[in-house]
Amino acid sequence: MISKRFSSKEKHIAGRHGFVRIRWMRRIVVIFGLAAGMALGDVKVEVAGLQVTAKGYVPEGEKDFSALRAFSWQAGTRVGLLVTSSDKTIVGLDEEKSKVTGFTDDQETDFTKAKGRFGKNGAEFGMMSESEDGRAVVTHVESPGLPGKGAKTLTLKGELVVSLASKSKEVKSEVAVLEKGKKLVVGGNSFEIDSVGKPDWGDDPLQIRLKSSVNHKDFKGFHFYDAEGNKIESKRSSSGSMGMFGKRTYTVSFSLKKKVDKIVLAVDAWSDLEVVKVPFDFKIGAGL
Repeated sequence: MISKRFSSKEKHIAGRHGFVRIRWMRRIVVIFGLAAGMALGDVKVEVAGLQVTAKGYVPEGEKDFSALRAFSWQAGTRVGLLVTSSDKTIVGLDEEKSKVTGFTDDQETDFTKAKGRFGKNGAEFGMMSESEDGRAVVTHVESPGLPGKGAKTLTLKGELVVSLASKSKEVKSEVAVLEKGKKLVVGGNSFEIDSVGKPDWGDDPLQIRLKSSVNHKDFKGFHFYDAEGNKIESKRSSSGSMGMFGKRTYTVSFSLKKKVDKIVLAVDAWSDLEVVKVPFDFKIGAGL
């Protein structure tokens, strides 16, 4: 066995796809929305937008649900963060492990202590979207709090946990009968056939929905083969997830161009998955 000594800024953990490297990256400072630093050349974080929605108008005798507001149906402050990678695919951004350590304005308003509705208190990561080429992600830090009167700047501090990769390897399941409840094991991951049949729309003869505790976004791609080893043309048609008591189940559906009775599932598993922790410290004004 070959061993390697790692610096205090690097750790390795055994993950679902093999060993995963974790790196703590240099801090990025943004002043009035203009980037003043880079994070080791791989990952960059910058302010992508600022939105402040006042409490608006609530008709007399009505509840907050009936409020008339600009931009959003909820009052509060939202900061958009753009995360980009120069040479690797952003596999994911872990919003549960990422954290906001400070969110204030220059009038001593602390957004992390604000209280809102539906358990939306403090400052949390909200809606996330991804670029088609996999090199960029936008996430939002949201708080029900509003800046103090006369506030000119906001300060936002925290840490993003980002997964990166550049190499993948195709891994296949055994040939399996295509039926509901059948489990397709690929490497160390299990995907259960949740439904199979004709799609509700479109001309494709077959649609398969897979259910797993693993997110399909953890992989570069999914492929299907028939029992003879011929690749079946397919495309992803939908996906979703549901969580309860700390556990989450993911579903993903694919439409296939060929109807078969037996199938092989293949995934392009990332072989060099790396998790980086990116600290940030932003001072934000209107001039983004």
